[in-house]
Amino acid sequence: MSVAHDLFSEINPAFCAYALVAFSTAYKSGSEKGPELPLVYLALPVALSGDLASAFEGTNKKTGLLEWLERTPQVQIGLAERVNASLGIVTEAVRFACFSRVLVLDEGAYLKVGERKLKKNVIISLSEGPAQSLKRAERLGYWFASAGSTKTVFDMMGLTV
Repeated sequence: MSVAHDLFSEINPAFCAYALVAFSTAYKSGSEKGPELPLVYLALPVALSGDLASAFEGTNKKTGLLEWLERTPQVQIGLAERVNASLGIVTEAVRFACFSRVLVLDEGAYLKVGERKLKKNVIISLSEGPAQSLKRAERLGYWFASAGSTKTVFDMMGLTV
């Protein structure tokens, strides 16, 4: 029996909102403020990319962005195109997360975890691929927070805003 991979279920706004909350929660643990909005446009496509999954093997939240990029420089190949191709997906995810009040966008364009909490049992019931996407989003949250500013993260990733 062959199992079909449903890409659309992994890029729907509800699933992406889960990934954004995982990213924002991890980021907040390493930074007084939440992540600035432009960071999610970088984090989400990297976290959801199945072809980059192997780049996260052997890492943890303490690995750090610079060390990860030194180990896996292939992450930067085509990164600008990947980010540009996912703009609509990320925008819809941010809107969904804010409208459902699981994330809040404050005056300074920082994302904060909102008043509504996500159900943990939904995450537990995910298959391996989507569950790993959430872990990658969380890991990027830790790494981006420890890297410093949004500009520093974009510079390290080889991108300009």
